[in-house]
Amino acid sequence: METKQMEVIYQKVANILVDMIPEYWEKILLYAEVREGFSQVYFYYYPKNQEKPVYSLDIPDIFNVDKHQHKKLKQELYKCFEELWNEFNVQDQDQWEYLTYILNNSGQMKLNYGYDDISQISPDEKQEKWEAEYLK
Repeated sequence: METKQMEVIYQKVANILVDMIPEYWEKILLYAEVREGFSQVYFYYYPKNQEKPVYSLDIPDIFNVDKHQHKKLKQELYKCFEELWNEFNVQDQDQWEYLTYILNNSGQMKLNYGYDDISQISPDEKQEKWEAEYLK
């Protein structure tokens, strides 16, 4: 069951992503992992008419963007997913461990929630597995 608050958070995430990406894009794939005392968020996007994705952490190096503003937006992303995780808890829904948020440039959004405990897997291994599954 999605609540109005969840919908607000999903829209806020979309708006932040649009603000973070300084070029036209076709698709964004974002990974978020949240648990008590820990959160991780990163994303890739496919620029319009290109097959190779751009990693979110590379944006400040590739483009002449304000690094302070980029960092602020990244922190807002973290906050959104922590709020979403807490909202699931408040609504007494199954608590996800990680999720994939997919957004295309027409505004269509898709979410894939993961419920397995992945806390013992290294961050690099998790990222490699996620990239292999989503960045085809």
